[in-house]
Amino acid sequence: MATAAATLPRPRRRPRNSPWRAAGRASYPEIYFLKHIDNSRLRREVDPEKRRECFSLLGLGVLVFSFMLLFAWQHFQCVRYGYQIEQLKTQRAALEESNHQLRLEQAALADPQRIDTLARTELGLSPPGPRQVIQVESGEAAPATRPEFARNFSATGGEITREQ
Repeated sequence: MATAAATLPRPRRRPRNSPWRAAGRASYPEIYFLKHIDNSRLRREVDPEKRRECFSLLGLGVLVFSFMLLFAWQHFQCVRYGYQIEQLKTQRAALEESNHQLRLEQAALADPQRIDTLARTELGLSPPGPRQVIQVESGEAAPATRPEFARNFSATGGEITREQ
């Protein structure tokens, strides 16, 4: 094995009256010797005690990390569900208001006076005549001697008969 001498560059010189200069010392270049050592055949011994300690510490770290991750996930899910609940509450309030408006509109459209006015003016309907109304008595049904069928009346008021 060979050794080689190497010199390092000199530092800058300081003035003689500098307080940094050591008294009575001369400055010599520093010389370092490099020795090349071949450690490729060496193998480190495995200490089972240290290995067990390392794996137990690693397992503890993984366990702590997984608990922290679970805690963070639960927290973020809770926040997300809170936002969803608020969004659904506003949607429910809007739907209730829409339902209220539709009920008011239904009540306005089902008003009998409005329907009567529309029937008379737009459709040209009139109240039924006395021959067009059949009174049905409550209680016992009339004896069925012969069946009665409804009669059709034309627009002119005449009765339409069907030939047999």
